[in-house]
This record gives sequence, C-alpha cells and structure tokens, in this order.
Amino acid sequence: MKKHFLMNDTTAAGALLLVAAIAALALAGLTGRGDLTTAMLILAGFGSFASGLFLLALTRGRTPDPKFAALLPVQGTVGIATLLADLGVQGDARFFPPDPRGHLRALIPAGGQVLRSPPESTYSYLTTEEGDAVMITPLAAPCLSYLKDSCSFEVPPEREQLCEAVVEICRDVLEIAERIEATFDGDNLVVDLRGFALANGCQAVREVSPKCCTMVGCPFCSLIACIAAEGTGMPCRILAASSSKKGRNLRLIIGPSA
Repeated sequence: MKKHFLMNDTTAAGALLLVAAIAALALAGLTGRGDLTTAMLILAGFGSFASGLFLLALTRGRTPDPKFAALLPVQGTVGIATLLADLGVQGDARFFPPDPRGHLRALIPAGGQVLRSPPESTYSYLTTEEGDAVMITPLAAPCLSYLKDSCSFEVPPEREQLCEAVVEICRDVLEIAERIEATFDGDNLVVDLRGFALANGCQAVREVSPKCCTMVGCPFCSLIACIAAEGTGMPCRILAASSSKKGRNLRLIIGPSA
C-alpha cells in the first residue's frame, strides 16, 4: 500500500528557514571579510536556524487523509437516524441553547407536535402532554466543548459578530473549507463553504437519506446549529444541508424552530 506524506505550512516554513540559515552561514564563510556585514550574516544564519528547528518541532510531519477523516462520523449519524426512524420518530432535531449547567440538548419530535423546551428528565424517549420526543446530546457537543475550553471560543449574541465567529471557526481554527461565507437571510443563518474538506462524509450520509442531515445532523452541521442556538438564544434546526453536484461545496441553512 502506498502512503502519502503531506508537507503542511509549518513544515514548509521550517524547511525554508533552515535553507536560508545554511545559505547565510555559507556566504559568511566564503567571503571571510570579518566585517559588520559578515557578523550580521552569521547572526541572521543562527537566528534562522533556531527558528527553523522550532517550527519543525511544532509539526508532526504528516496529516491524516482528509477523505478518510470525513468518513469517521458517517456511521454514527446514519445509525442514530436509522434507530429513530425504526422507533417511528418523524421530526427534525431542535437544538436548544445550553442549560444553566452548560449542557447541550436536542429534541426530535416523534410526531407533529413540538415540545417548547426540554423537560428535566434523564430518559431519552419522552412522553409529555405536549407530545412525544426523543432527547439526545448533539453530536457536536464534544467539539463545541473543545473550542470553548481549549480555544477560548465565546459565542457572541450579535448577528454580525455571530457570522464572523462562524467564519473564524471554520476557516482559521478547523481549516475545514477553502472559502466560507456566513450571513443572515431574515431569521435564517446561511453558511456557504467552498472546497469543503468533509464533502465525502456529506455525500455518504446523503446517499443513505438526506433526512439524516435534518433529523440528527452530523458533528459539523450540528456544531453550527448549536452555535446559532446559543448566539440567538432560541431553539434552532437544520433547514437544509445541500451539497453541489461535485460534492465540494456545501450550503447550510439554520433557522429558528417553528
């Protein structure tokens, strides 16, 4: 089996600094002038050498195959949606803002009636006067906890800043797409991703059923839905998650729960 090793930006920068260090030290040695210019070359050479080693120490030298990584969450999303369908559940997930303890919850109505808020219960299948529903922890819960705990991410309440936060998370932190746009169309948050790194996973889920995207939501789509719910302070649901014909682009629409 042939293995592919990819050089990331950190590795490339470190290698270039080492090359520059060798060139500077070689030039200083060849000239042998012993003046201020030579001293500056030597200092620049040692500085570049140290910086290059530092950058190379930060990288692992290879990255996982993005096509393989995109397939990791597929079966979990499809499996939960299949189980819910076998139980007779027909609705789409409603993602709620975190409770006072910071816990994330999503309600999936079993029928046409929708619960206004998650009741205090430890059960997954809920039977209430408002209707029946399944309560789950969104698949994005570990991802959002990581962003908050390790990346100091805070969900802003203003719409414009919320869009900027979504773009920053997708582009700078997760590096999940080549180009990201997030805007509000009325009350709906619309996120367009070009060159989506998890496109293979989206395609695999949609081949089973597009209903999986709205009934459960993969870790990425539910992450955006949870951020939208916390930012707007109201329950949200995934209205659409449509990919382009070639599967490299994704349009995600998150709207308030009806």
